[in-house]
Amino acid sequence: MPKTLSDVQVKNLKQTGSFRIAPSLYLDVSEINDGIKKRWRLRQTIDGKRKWIYLGLYPAMTPKQARAKAAELLSSDQAPQEVLREEKQKKVLSARKTEKKVTSFAVVAEDYIQNIKRPVWNDRGRSEQSWQNTLNSYILPVIGKKEIEDIYPDDVVKVLKPIWTIKHETAVRTRSRVENIIDYAIAKGISEKRNPAQYKNLLENLLPKFKPEINHHAALPFDELPGFISEIWDRKSGSYSALKLISLTQVRSNDAREAVWNHFDLQSGVWMCPIQKLGGEVHKLPIPKRLLWLLQEIKEYSQDERLFPGSGKNKFISSKSLDKSLDVFSRTDALGKRVTIHGFRSTFMDWATATGAGTREDADRQLGHRERNAVLAAYMRTDLFDRRVKLIQEYEDFAFSDVALESH
Repeated sequence: MPKTLSDVQVKNLKQTGSFRIAPSLYLDVSEINDGIKKRWRLRQTIDGKRKWIYLGLYPAMTPKQARAKAAELLSSDQAPQEVLREEKQKKVLSARKTEKKVTSFAVVAEDYIQNIKRPVWNDRGRSEQSWQNTLNSYILPVIGKKEIEDIYPDDVVKVLKPIWTIKHETAVRTRSRVENIIDYAIAKGISEKRNPAQYKNLLENLLPKFKPEINHHAALPFDELPGFISEIWDRKSGSYSALKLISLTQVRSNDAREAVWNHFDLQSGVWMCPIQKLGGEVHKLPIPKRLLWLLQEIKEYSQDERLFPGSGKNKFISSKSLDKSLDVFSRTDALGKRVTIHGFRSTFMDWATATGAGTREDADRQLGHRERNAVLAAYMRTDLFDRRVKLIQEYEDFAFSDVALESH
């Protein structure tokens, strides 16, 4: 056997062993799973010890390529291992860049919704519709086709600036969703850059300062609640029943109008209410006894899962119906403004704190407010439900103080 082998001999070689092909270049032939495997290796002597450096497999690497690679490594000022390591790193980076280049914002957004958001949404599609509206109206037309790595703060500003001052709440929600999607891309290794949708220390320096006007919802003074309840309680239509539910449980209009029976336990007097504003997060609400009697009566005549079916094509009773029913009573707040449905939440808070019936913490838990202090939120392990059962019953007793006993 000659010291070096020709290309034809390399191709036909079946004998196992290590064969010299060129200076310091060897072909290792081994039998694996009834087949022949051939590997190119470079032999080096370092500090008096023989080292073998793997170059590749035959025939993926031809003899000509193996000889050229061996000659290149032997002539380099760097150790062969260092040269090969750098080449491998470049290939990895190149592969990542290639992967990133086919990962547009729109693709990542759909992946994020599919894998992160949909599994936890439980509000019958409202959250997904909200996300899709935000994406289609504001985000995708500007950055949808851009690769994640090619999105910069200026691009996010282009998304936000048209609505930053005229639809600020929508703009804040839009920015947060862009940030969530890009954070997801960063976590998956699609991007390694700083999130360009970050507000603190980044976008706050590129967008106008916004000072929102505080518009309080006109609320019924709490000492007028008994009179209001006495006026409304004998009215039987769905819109009035929805107002009764709102005024005695303090839920938001959307959560009451779109309530369904399978969230209620009419034996225990508990409503597991999904809060739309919190993405469907369930809030455990106690139901006071007179309201519970009313709900039990309504349930007997219900045709489906809805407490308050809508008319025509409306799936649920409309907010306009509730507003019209509330306007019938011509109730105003202390400043003479017509009271609003949302204002019943303030009515309850005012009553609880002014009368000392409950603490602000009790009232906040009943209203489903989240603790803004991150430290306190981390340690808050209870929803104070038992305390709220007593509080809400006391509130109903107060509300019914002008109602004849037989009128329940």
